[in-house]
Amino acid sequence: MKKKLDTRFPAVRIKKIMQTDEDVGKIAMAVPVLVSKALELFLQDLVDRTYDITVHRGAKTVNSLHL
Repeated sequence: MKKKLDTRFPAVRIKKIMQTDEDVGKIAMAVPVLVSKALELFLQDLVDRTYDITVHRGAKTVNSLHL
């Protein structure tokens, strides 16, 4: 039984982007799903850290200096 992994980024679109590189051959469908999940986790971590820095500095808005 296969378990569907819910991701926020479309795996089909990621696969198309990966295939635009001429050095990339065949891509298993699991790879774009994993890349999608990794991207989601990376962005969540980036947002969490940016929020912490913004709160620590007492700012009311997020700007590029908080990244």
